[in-house]
Amino acid sequence: MAKHGNNSSTSLSGSADLLQRAPNPPVISATTAENLPTIYSQSNYAFLYAREWHPGMKYAAAVRKEVPVRTIFNLLGPLANPVHDTGLIEARILGVARKDIGTNFAEALRFSGAKKALVICGDENLDELSCAGPTHCWYIHGKPGTAAEREPTSDDDSEDDQLANVEITNFMLSPSDFGLPCHSLDTVHGGKGPKENAEILMQILRNERPADDPVLQFVLLNTAALITVSGICEAEVSHMGEGDNGKVVQERGPGGLRWKEGLRRAKWCIQSGAALAQWEAFVKVTNELHTAA
Repeated sequence: MAKHGNNSSTSLSGSADLLQRAPNPPVISATTAENLPTIYSQSNYAFLYAREWHPGMKYAAAVRKEVPVRTIFNLLGPLANPVHDTGLIEARILGVARKDIGTNFAEALRFSGAKKALVICGDENLDELSCAGPTHCWYIHGKPGTAAEREPTSDDDSEDDQLANVEITNFMLSPSDFGLPCHSLDTVHGGKGPKENAEILMQILRNERPADDPVLQFVLLNTAALITVSGICEAEVSHMGEGDNGKVVQERGPGGLRWKEGLRRAKWCIQSGAALAQWEAFVKVTNELHTAA
């Protein structure tokens, strides 16, 4: 996982604000290009702090805070994941806050070399999968029978061939496609600030929220989508670890993908403690790197 984020400019709490207010927080400034291999050797999660990876943006930060509306930077940010060209990213989810720009983002990802991605926009113009109803999706994937379908990269084809082998499929997704009920958006609002949001995050990671909790199901919904798009749900067997009965949900939904299997795997990550273990490993390694610096 390579989550690219920053402090808030146009909302109450950015992803970086949340992590920095977590109890025993990670040192997100330690996730530098030099340290990333060490981090990934100990955890499968890294938060890529935008201000560390894009230092030139500091000159625009003050202006962004003064402008009360979304700007071009809100559009560029999701496309500027710093490990895009490293070969580390196999699959990604990218949320956009306007349905009319979904196609543009999907094409931008395709032209930049992405072969496995999902651009999403909730019907309410939400830059996440909506828990309240349908979500518009643009699925970037390899054409059947091509190298792009089988591999994240291919050295056998030219760039033009690789681009021709990747297509975009449009469809709609709803919570029911994952086997989840709908929840109104007012039931899944985050806290009033980063500290409260950090507390919610830790409750989820510690599996302290009831199974029918709207916020938990909202998180599971979006996590399941990434797991599904990654391709792992195409496996006919499952060996995740203790508590996994190995029974793959083979039912397919929109786009021909196994969204319910993605949800099963997302639930296991929380219920087994695996997600919490990766979080704790990330906290530990970033603090050690910061102390050693």
